[in-house]
Amino acid sequence: MLDGKAIKPLYEQLKEKIESEIAEGKYKPGDRLLSEVELAEKYDVSVITVRKATNDLSKIGLLEKRQGKGTFVASRKYNKDLNQVLSFSEACKLIGAVPGAKVLASELVEPNKNVLEQMELPDNSKTVYISRLRLVNDEPMVIEDNYFSLKYSFLLEEDLNKKSLFEILSQKSGTQVVRSRRTIEICRATAFQASQLNVKRNSPLLLVQGVVYGLDNEIVYLGIQIINGERYKLHV
Repeated sequence: MLDGKAIKPLYEQLKEKIESEIAEGKYKPGDRLLSEVELAEKYDVSVITVRKATNDLSKIGLLEKRQGKGTFVASRKYNKDLNQVLSFSEACKLIGAVPGAKVLASELVEPNKNVLEQMELPDNSKTVYISRLRLVNDEPMVIEDNYFSLKYSFLLEEDLNKKSLFEILSQKSGTQVVRSRRTIEICRATAFQASQLNVKRNSPLLLVQGVVYGLDNEIVYLGIQIINGERYKLHV
């Protein structure tokens, strides 16, 4: 029970109580809290006090209010700094997460004209196409489609479910990724993307597309990432 005689306001006490219960695992990401009325009755405070406490926790990203559904413990967001040229695996390790991958496609393809133009390749050129579902702590987070010139055909023989792409490029060809140029926009999940990322069809997703360069301004690959924006925070 909260202490009505304490100097600390009741809404602050309630905030700390909810934060403590989340930290202790009594509430887990995605769990729905009691309604405002139920919380008010449980802690013998007003609905206004409950609302102020939960609004404050929503502002700092600990709770998430969904119109007509209630208040939920927010899922953790993972961070990626687009100003740094890091592999997905390296970015995960920096935030203490475990990277994972599932190969969706690994083949030679003749991509569309837009891809070829960005890669500065002639019309009708074939490229090495690698598509992977990237996981963070076993949660599907990103669909990653990469196009490489035929110079990198050796990638088709690699086990990309377990190995870091950047490490393979360095070890097999001495390629060092040094910079990239990217664009970011919103897209809607197709049926396939929704099934892979565990979201609803037409859900808003982040589309990050860019060309990645090695030393001497060589184009290493064109990358297209479809990201679950509800679980991922990009820094630009």
